[in-house]
Amino acid sequence: MIGKTECFNESHDAFIKHIENELSKTKGNQLILISLVDEWGKENILSDAFYEHITKYNSPHLSYITFDFHEYCKGLQFGNVLILLQLLDEKYLLREMRFCWINTETNTMLSEQTSVFRINCVDCLDRTNVVQAAIAKTILEIMLKKVGLLDFDEGGLNGHAKRIFQTMWADNGDAISRQYAGTDAMKVRQSNE
Repeated sequence: MIGKTECFNESHDAFIKHIENELSKTKGNQLILISLVDEWGKENILSDAFYEHITKYNSPHLSYITFDFHEYCKGLQFGNVLILLQLLDEKYLLREMRFCWINTETNTMLSEQTSVFRINCVDCLDRTNVVQAAIAKTILEIMLKKVGLLDFDEGGLNGHAKRIFQTMWADNGDAISRQYAGTDAMKVRQSNE
């Protein structure tokens, strides 16, 4: 019988391999881990184990944020994902992420992406997709403002551009959901409003 310590050590090796693979995508800069796992009940065991792995790994290249999606967004209150976005903004994790921007005339790098978001959830593509859509929309708005296609005084995507983003993201969520679950996503069309 395998003891708790042996099991943790074995899973920690897998954790390290996964995290280092993810960090390699950011050239070792920053990996922002967002856990949507319930902080009590059945999922709490996984939440605690994930936190233990992060603590043992102890890297300045990891940022860890918990957001109990069920608690914040119960009753289909997906707009409460803004609380998570505000936290990410306060910690400068959204603005510091940056993005790849190359001047094709001079072939010079104007900006390079420095971080990646990794969303951790348990068996729920809808939770993950709602949060990823909110982060993607925010990053897209930052990018469009930087390249001069969206006015800094404007609140964000609106009208036709917003509908295109919502449709694209909903179609993406449906495609991923069909791969994993055999059905379309349940909440994505409402999540980007």
